[in-house]
Amino acid sequence: MSAVLGRFCLAHINDTHSHFDETALPLRLAMPSGTADIRLHCGGFPRLAGFIKHARQQAIAKQMPFLLLDAGDSFQGTLYFSCFKGQANATLLNQLGVDAMVVGNHELDTGNTPLAHFLRQIRFPLLAANWDLAGEAQDKPTRMQDHPQMVSWQNPAHPKPYIVKWMNDVPVAVFGLVLENMPDIAAPDDDSVFLPVVETAKKVIAEIQAAGIEHIILLSHLGYSRDCQLAQEVEGISLIVGGHTHTLQGDFSAVGLANDHPYGEQINQTLIVQAGCNSLMVGLSHIALLSDGTMRIEQGSNQLLTSEHAQLQSQHGEPLFPQQQRTIRRFLRQQPHIIMVEPDAAMERLIARQYRTKLRGYATDQVVSLPRGLRHVRIPDDHGGSQVAPLVAEAMLFQAREMGVEVDVAIFNAGGARISLPPGPVSAAELAGRLLPFASTISYFDVRGEQLKQALEGAIVNGAELGGRRRFPLSG
Repeated sequence: MSAVLGRFCLAHINDTHSHFDETALPLRLAMPSGTADIRLHCGGFPRLAGFIKHARQQAIAKQMPFLLLDAGDSFQGTLYFSCFKGQANATLLNQLGVDAMVVGNHELDTGNTPLAHFLRQIRFPLLAANWDLAGEAQDKPTRMQDHPQMVSWQNPAHPKPYIVKWMNDVPVAVFGLVLENMPDIAAPDDDSVFLPVVETAKKVIAEIQAAGIEHIILLSHLGYSRDCQLAQEVEGISLIVGGHTHTLQGDFSAVGLANDHPYGEQINQTLIVQAGCNSLMVGLSHIALLSDGTMRIEQGSNQLLTSEHAQLQSQHGEPLFPQQQRTIRRFLRQQPHIIMVEPDAAMERLIARQYRTKLRGYATDQVVSLPRGLRHVRIPDDHGGSQVAPLVAEAMLFQAREMGVEVDVAIFNAGGARISLPPGPVSAAELAGRLLPFASTISYFDVRGEQLKQALEGAIVNGAELGGRRRFPLSG
């Protein structure tokens, strides 16, 4: 039996998508008295900061090293990114005390420049071992290749494609992998080259092991199924901290959320963790470092962040009676994967004074008031299809005709819409910042019916190959 060489505390986030404020999260509670559909205000960086601060203090009290990892896609998702282009992300992640982050695909939605500026502001390494920047143009004002915090393939300023974190007396290597098909789903500069994932992983692991380090963490933005596949194909990875697919591990079925994968799923000798999305969740584990180079989660789970007095409404936006609120809050406190955490005051002040005040005009500009909520899913399920995305396609069609373009049909990528819309007033901030946050280019073409059919079928097939999440087409 392998001996325990040491222990550390791991906190991990992924796909936060600039959701610095709390979210009114729809939940279906399986209560003893019956099902209750509610909206609970959850997540946000002040709560995340409060949770991390407390977890870090507890780790220090137990003399355990503390490691906070971000598995990418910090960019995009709200007006905070649309308006500040990553500057707010850098400031707030620094405030959290992130130890390392991997590059997500949305970090490159608008080219390398926003990420290069982000790199110059962060106080932690940015990992992407299979990103080859050797061909980066020499005359670029925002070069990434020569920055010491850029842990990429053969960067002269950081020769090793990994970092080392000491867990007391035990070295642990951390390296990052990004999607090798990045140019297909994002917009990196033409001088960026992305190397094959499996081949790069094997080379980096061999280099780490040659340096005498046995415990290896992969910070991945490849997606859950790809992480599982990598754990089957590549030996030597102790732990994968993942992102990209917004996978929520753990049993959240009592509140109507996921119960698809156990927390810390093990494939061969590799543990895999991922923590949902949109700053709603954080993963926290106490991990033992074993003498055979593997790791063991001694305790750990994902936690949904809310507060004792967080706003609570019915699914349709009406206030709940005091007795209903007390019953529901009592039920929520009993859930093992929901944590009541007070927002960190310093983080709240930073967001409010430096960023939120500059977005107030968008937040107060009411566009419409919805008598009932509109549901959005990227592909149809047992409850039907998206009610939001077809409206976007119709809006594209309407606007094109208003501009004098004779368009017969509009096709919208369902992954371009990001949220459902609750009942009640909808602001410009909600529409431009959260529903349609991407600066996507709209194009129009003259096509034949057969070509249109092929485009629709191709999008469905390609979407299925990506887990059906991104390219499902909706028309208006």
